[in-house]
Parts: sequence; C-alpha cells; structure tokens
Amino acid sequence: MEHGTLICLAGMILATVAPNVRAHSAAPAIAAPSVAVLLARAEGAKSNDQDRYRSILVQLHERGASLSVAQRWHLRLLDAQQLSFDGNYGKADPLLYDIVDHSGDQALSIRAMARLVQNKFNSHHYVDAYTLANTLMAELPKVADPTARLEGMDRVIIMLNGAAVGQYELALQYAREMKATLPSAAAQCIAEMGETNSLLYEGKLLSTNPRFRQAIDTCLAAKHPLSADSLRLNQASAMIDEGRAKRAIAFLHRIAPAIRKNRYPPYLASLQVTLAQAYLSLGDAANARKFALTTTVMSGANSTLWILQAAYEVLYKAEKMSGHAAAALAYYEKYVALDKAAVDHAKARALAYQMVKQQVQSKKLKLDALDKQNRILQLRHALAVQSQKASRLYIALLLVVIAFIAMAMFWLRRSQLRFRKMARYDGLTGVFNREHFFEEAGHALRRLHRAKAGACLVILDLDHFKRVNDSYGHVAGDVVLRQTVAVCLRELRKSDMFGRLGGEEFGILMPVASREQGVEIASRIRCALAAEPMVVKAGITITVSASFGVAWSADSGRTLRDLLIDADAALYRAKDGGRNRVAVDTRADLLPEDPEDALRTCNA
Repeated sequence: MEHGTLICLAGMILATVAPNVRAHSAAPAIAAPSVAVLLARAEGAKSNDQDRYRSILVQLHERGASLSVAQRWHLRLLDAQQLSFDGNYGKADPLLYDIVDHSGDQALSIRAMARLVQNKFNSHHYVDAYTLANTLMAELPKVADPTARLEGMDRVIIMLNGAAVGQYELALQYAREMKATLPSAAAQCIAEMGETNSLLYEGKLLSTNPRFRQAIDTCLAAKHPLSADSLRLNQASAMIDEGRAKRAIAFLHRIAPAIRKNRYPPYLASLQVTLAQAYLSLGDAANARKFALTTTVMSGANSTLWILQAAYEVLYKAEKMSGHAAAALAYYEKYVALDKAAVDHAKARALAYQMVKQQVQSKKLKLDALDKQNRILQLRHALAVQSQKASRLYIALLLVVIAFIAMAMFWLRRSQLRFRKMARYDGLTGVFNREHFFEEAGHALRRLHRAKAGACLVILDLDHFKRVNDSYGHVAGDVVLRQTVAVCLRELRKSDMFGRLGGEEFGILMPVASREQGVEIASRIRCALAAEPMVVKAGITITVSASFGVAWSADSGRTLRDLLIDADAALYRAKDGGRNRVAVDTRADLLPEDPEDALRTCNA
C-alpha cells in the first residue's frame, strides 16, 4: 500500500497544493474589507479555493503599506505557503526560515516550521526534515494557538506515519490528542485522517471499515475536499490490495468527478494510476495501458515518484500480458530506473531518520552532562560560604564525577579495542582469524611483489584431532589447540604471520623466505609438536602430530589464491603419505615415510 501512504503524506497538510492558475483581483464595489478580514479570508480559502486564495494575496500586497509588522509576517507566511503549493521550495524556504528566526511570533514560527518540514520532505532533504520535525515535536507542548497546534500536530502525525519512522502507535496518540483538544472542524478532519491512516499502515484496517466513511464525511463537512480525496484514494488502494479490484474500479469512477473538480495534480495522477492498477489486477491490459499512459502524460517533473513508478510498472506488465515484448522491455527499463530511485529515496529517508535520532540522543546526553555540570557549579556556589568540610565534600563529588566520566571513556575505549580484537583475532587461540589472516597476507604479498621478494605459505593440520575431542572432550581439544599455537609461535620469526583458518587448521605466511627456509621452519614446528607433552586432563598427557603443506611464491605464483591452492594440495599429499610430515608444492616429500623415521629426523 505504498502508493496510498504517499498520497496521504502529500495530502494531509491543511494548506493543500492547488494547480497554478491565473491570479485575478476582485475589488469590492462598496467598502474594501480590512486587512485583518482579508488575512482571515485567505486562511479560510487556502485549502479549498485556490483561485480565491491567490486573489486575496494580490489584494493584501496592494495594501502592503497599511499592514502592521505582525500582519506583514502573516502575509509572508501566506506567500511562502503559496510558493510551497506551487512546488517553488527554493523561494519558499528562505521566507519560512526568516519567519522562524525573526518574526518573534510563536504561532507563526510553529506554522512556518511545520511547512518547512513538508517542503524538506518534498525536496528530499530528509536530514533537515527530520531535524525540524524533532524541534517541532519539542516545541508543540508550549504552543497555545489552535491553528499553530493543528498544523504542527498534523506534520508530526505525517512524519510518524512515514515508512522510515513507522511510529504508528505514537502517531495514533497524537491524532487522538488532537481530536480531544482541538474541537474545530479542520482539526477533527486532520485527526480522523491521521487516526485512519495510522491504523491502515499498521495493517489494522480494511477498506470495508466504517472508519473510512466517517473520516471522509468529517473532512467534507470541514470543507477539506483534498483531505477527503486522500482518504478515498487510500481506501481504493486498500481494496486492490485485498483483491477487490472490481469494487475499487467502481468506487474510483464514482469519486473521479470530485477529484477532477478539486484539480490537485498529484491526486489526478493518483486517480489514473490507481485505476490502471485495478484494471491490471483484473487482466484488462487495454484499460490498464490507457490509464497508465494518461498518468505519465499528467505527471510532471515534480510529481510524486511512486506515481510514475507505478504507472511504468503497469505499462510493462500490460505490454507483457499483450505479448508486446519490445514495448514491455522499454517500459520495464523505465520502471527499474524509477524503482531504484524509490529505493534510494527510502534508504535516504531511513538513514536521515537514524542520523537525526543519533544526533538527538547525543545532544540529550550532552545537555544532561551540562545540566549536571550546572548543578555542580550551583552546589559549589552554595557551599562556598560553608565550612571547609563541606568544601572538601564538594571537591570529592567533583572528582567522583570526573572519575566516572574518565571511567566511562576508559570502558568505551576498551570496548572498541575488544570489538576490534574480536573482529581480527581468533577467540580461542589469540592468533589471526581466517578473514584477518587472508587480508593481512594479501597485503603482505602485494608489498613483496612490488619489492620483488618471495614468500612461503605453510598450512598445517593437526593429525587425528577429532580423536582428541572424541576421547577426551572438547575442552581437551581446546587445550591442544592453544598449546599447538604456543609451540608454533616459539618457532616462528617475528615477521611471520600466523592465523587459524578453521578447526584444527592453521596458516603461516613467511615473508622474504625461500622454499628451504619454509620447509625448515615447518619441520621445526613438526618436531616440536611431536616432542611437546600436552596435559589435557588431570593425569592425562598426550602428544600430537601435524601435517604440513608448503608453497613457495616463486613456484606457485605471487597471489594468495595460488599459494593457498598449492599449499593445500601439498597438505593433502602429506596426509595421504601417512601424516606427521612436511610436503611441498613439488612431488618430493621432505620427511621420511614412516613416523619412526620422522622421529629420528627430529632427534637428529
């Protein structure tokens, strides 16, 4: 129901967008109304009669010299709202920021802030939008003016109902608070719409629910036809989602005259694309194509993204249904491009929301810290006149706070280091884990390649390690792994890299080493392991052996992948040859063929 959601987001604002029409002036024949009357008339006309609204603005500007300072600020807000209706956010936003920063009127500032939130969302400046919305939520409890509270709460409800936020229960609370505290017809309309949409987006409302009819009637009675249109289009979308496309088509044709009469371009396009979706779900490709094409013609550059996306989706599916492969492919390419843009916008909204959320939390922590510091300073001032004992108590308290902050920073740093270690090192043995070993080994090999130096890669695998686990338990196996690592580290050079590749398998990269050096070190480790008694349980001592596969970069190649392939092959040759031996990436094993000969080699 994404299209229904976005319809609501575009339509819930009290000052609803209307088409660009030619402004005309109408001068009264007898007595010109006062400026206050004109301002009130403009407020009443902006949501249901755009022609009249523009005409009143012309009259107000003609009488600009007679306006008071407060009335000029009010007119500036009306101008900014009209620019916003026309999609001219570049001119509207500076006017709105000026009102927020300099008007000195709380009600006008809140209304300007609410409009700014809407404009920032429409122009895809999501971080600014969520930042302003957060400020708006904080300021609303202080606002007494009913109109300002209405517009501010309306914007907050829309933000909370957005997919990136998804705070439907909180939006529902705001809607019900609006319904209970603001008795005006406009407030009741917005509250009913917010409540209905919150339940709809949360999946708790079907198209047959009488709440839709109640909310639509409330908005019509309040002379908010665009809000009623938004609800109707959402209801039609819900019908399609529920598999009741025929009913949706009949409903859309019934409400079409009212939507056309209101002349709001996004809703006109939404009507067409929703009809196209309904016909497509019935398999009527011809009508689906007709209404989708109408949508693309009606939709301009400032159209809501989902409308064009949905239209091209219908077009490509309709053409595919009709067997027109070339046309289907052309429309599909446009649909995919729009779908990617929609996904990008959704990600941007979600990221912006999380960024602002983190900023708010960080700011709250800083404010809490400043508040604590202020309380400490106040305490210091109060204790200045008291005894030395009280002063010492204050100093001790201050030191405790400083120590707490230092401790928190210490633990934070420690946690960061611990997480970094967890990401790089094997938790059992303390050597590089598989991913970090491969990463560091790859870097080292590239450096060696540039320096034209060779390297050896050794893979060792403990022989019959499963028997240790089966015979003595996994705790004993862990002891064997740790002692194996200790033995290896004693024999390795400082420049060698050592990591656990998984289970009982380990990898060693020896920079600037020949094949003979690699074999020598591997042999030393093999002998040391064979001679190392390992106490796995009280009174139980065992020895283990390992098989080694050695690969040299001059023979195997200078990439880690090539070395791994040859070292692994050599390892399997060592295992196939009887284990407890070193094999290289040639056919000649470097240790005798049986364990007794191997032991004699180690003892030699």
